[in-house]
Amino acid sequence: MNKITNERVTIRRMSRADIDAVIELDKIIGGGKSQITYKDMVSLDPGGPLDFSFVAEVGNKVVGFVLAHIMYMGMPFSEFCVIHAIDIAEKYRGQGIGHLLVHEIMDRCRDESIDIIRAIFREKDERLRNMVENMGFRRSPVVNYDFTLDV
Repeated sequence: MNKITNERVTIRRMSRADIDAVIELDKIIGGGKSQITYKDMVSLDPGGPLDFSFVAEVGNKVVGFVLAHIMYMGMPFSEFCVIHAIDIAEKYRGQGIGHLLVHEIMDRCRDESIDIIRAIFREKDERLRNMVENMGFRRSPVVNYDFTLDV
């Protein structure tokens, strides 16, 4: 993993003021189409008490982000952090920014005594799978089943 040597990267908690920049970066990464909507971002409540999302900045420009949220599941409820998305601008990939973002989540989870972090992504996303496996994430024993309604 290469490190950025000539540009300072700042990692900070995401706020509502970052919504437009995150959607715009996702649009650039997605080749003109964002997979993240304004509605998605508002429902995550960036900066809210259950939000564990962060942005990476070079200068004052958002160059990466991680969307994460605290969730509760099962009976009795188990608390865990879910990483919904991680992405870095093409120019900054392979330089450790994704790792920095995930480490911020890990630090925040330790501070809040949350011991499980779950990364949810499409099984065919090899780039993201390689990153999280290299960071020590292992396949979860939780099995996910979906049912799609015709609407």
